[in-house]
Amino acid sequence: MSLMREAHPLTLKVMRLSRPVLAETQPLLPLDSSESVLAQPLREAEQSRPTARGQIFSDLQLPDTRHPLDTFPLTETLVLPRSFGTMFLGETFLAQMCICNESSMVVRDVSVKVVVLTGPQQQQQQQQPLLDTSGSAQQLAAGQPLNLQITHEIKELGMHILGCTISYLSAQGEHKTLQRSFRFQAANPLVVKTKVNHLKRDVLLEVQVHNATPSPLVLERMRFDPASPFAVQDLNEVDGNKALLWGDSGGLMQPGDVRQYLYRLQPPAVTKDTTVEQERAVQYATALGKLDILWRGAFGSVGRLQTSQLLRKSPGMFLIEVEQAALLDRDTVSIEQPFVAQARIRNVSERKMAVSATVHTHKHPLMMPCGPVRHDLGELDVGQVRELELEFLPLAAGVQRFGAMAFCDSISGYTRELDYLLDVFVE
Repeated sequence: MSLMREAHPLTLKVMRLSRPVLAETQPLLPLDSSESVLAQPLREAEQSRPTARGQIFSDLQLPDTRHPLDTFPLTETLVLPRSFGTMFLGETFLAQMCICNESSMVVRDVSVKVVVLTGPQQQQQQQQPLLDTSGSAQQLAAGQPLNLQITHEIKELGMHILGCTISYLSAQGEHKTLQRSFRFQAANPLVVKTKVNHLKRDVLLEVQVHNATPSPLVLERMRFDPASPFAVQDLNEVDGNKALLWGDSGGLMQPGDVRQYLYRLQPPAVTKDTTVEQERAVQYATALGKLDILWRGAFGSVGRLQTSQLLRKSPGMFLIEVEQAALLDRDTVSIEQPFVAQARIRNVSERKMAVSATVHTHKHPLMMPCGPVRHDLGELDVGQVRELELEFLPLAAGVQRFGAMAFCDSISGYTRELDYLLDVFVE
């Protein structure tokens, strides 16, 4: 036994409102033409809009510009897309709904409710409706249409279901409901990949953006909003102008193009007033910030994408930290001329420590320490800082690394190995 589908006096049609495109033609060219296919349209386009650098075909006679570009593959006619097309994450879905009374009777108390369903089934019932006219029901005469528009910002990937529910009172006084659903996919327009590098306390964030759409895009804004406690330095500018980094192309990205951006995240500088808790919050912070991308497509269509919080693997902290290592009272180092380097040693543990430092002479044989290799820094309370001065003798020119040492706490037995203190250029 087959169930008959209930007939309704109302019909529903939904059309996506999209930007138009330029109509394409297939020009008919003479078979005996010895000219290039693009020669004639280029001459016509050049005559109507001469370039600033002069005429391209200056030695050819230009035709009368009153003739249209009959052989040019694009016309001035705009056409609407023939299919629904592809929706992308960050775009705005705009649709026109037409509800028409196809019967010969009056339909009263017509109300419309529209929702977009995404995600698991159990979460769909909690989504707010895009449109709900239950508070202002209307009456439709025979043949009368009701036109409505809906907008929805695409914030999730995957399958979307546009659910439409129309409630009305039939001519017989019965309350009836017409339900229709329309499915469409939301794809990812930009593939964003990140890589995190640590430069002492700073973080270098590499961002790679790939245009995954089948059409060109223009990136209008590429902004990074840092999370606390970081401040961001945009390294994608040349003399304060970001456009110079990409030349004349600006923010244009062809399908499949990949662009890379670099940001430097800097925590607050360490001062004498910096507490152990503040430094620990910086070193153990995992959230870096969010990327905010704004782009435009064909005919100025706008899309916006904001990533989720970008994370890093926390570098953690040593119980004994080495801060502000630098040369003492000089900027240059000469071969076979001793120099002094200075560093601040801080106790960032939760208890008192008795710290000693031992310089490893075998790891950097071209930078020999002068004087004792073991230095007793004494007892350091929690957060206390002690200055350490070391003298070295360079034995070779070029970039040299020095200062490999071990810090030891005689109370707890904790030991930290330091691979090097500084890199210097020896003249």
